[in-house]
Amino acid sequence: MTFRFPVGPSHGRCNICGEQGELTANHVPPQGWAKGIALRVASIADTISGDKHPPSYKMPNGVHFRTLCRRCNGALMSPYDKALISMCNQVAALLTDPGKVTFYQSIRIKPQLVARGILGHMCSVGLNRYDETHSRHLFDSASDLLRQVRLHYWVYPYGGRTVLRDFALCNMALSKSAAIYIIKSYPLAFAMVWDRGFSFENWQPRSFDSFADAAPEDEVDLPVDFVGLPGQLWPEYVQGSMFAVMHSDGVFVATAKRPRRAL
Repeated sequence: MTFRFPVGPSHGRCNICGEQGELTANHVPPQGWAKGIALRVASIADTISGDKHPPSYKMPNGVHFRTLCRRCNGALMSPYDKALISMCNQVAALLTDPGKVTFYQSIRIKPQLVARGILGHMCSVGLNRYDETHSRHLFDSASDLLRQVRLHYWVYPYGGRTVLRDFALCNMALSKSAAIYIIKSYPLAFAMVWDRGFSFENWQPRSFDSFADAAPEDEVDLPVDFVGLPGQLWPEYVQGSMFAVMHSDGVFVATAKRPRRAL
């Protein structure tokens, strides 16, 4: 399916609170995350269709989905976005300082708020996708979200952006599968796995598991690794005993605009 951005009508049901009304455009990831990068956005279905020039659209500052009401996109998401953007900015600062890009560093984050920042933006992906469980976790910042999901994170030193909501992986060696929400955009990638018993093949990113009991405003030291990182297409490019399932309505890629060739 080919999309025109921003995806979504001007009026409809909010994907977070479920109320009918005016809908506003949400940026995925939020605008403050690596802002100012010119991108071309396309559905993964179009990207892998075999067309030499698949349909795409110029979209500065991420993929836009007009699926959230003004309240949810504003007051509700504001503290979550602030925590998420702070985490990204700290990692970006480390990556731009050669003296700090070592085997290991740590940053200060509020894990419960960061986790809800990821969930909130993934909620905006797709039309008419209100989910009562997601809504509960977003309106209650002290809920058991980090006991229901495993939120992985890793440094993502690549261009472009990937947003996967309607995506699942199956590890045939372990006979385990899981729905996974993925956001990847310099300088970080996140994978929210909806089955805590699921394991990736060959490499396991760090996760927020140890912060499941943290209070919403608790600030913690988060380890950040800069070596042994996976490639740009991990984990959606599967190999070995893994296979992936996805639906084009909720999987998008954004590539940086190519510079013009000198004459």
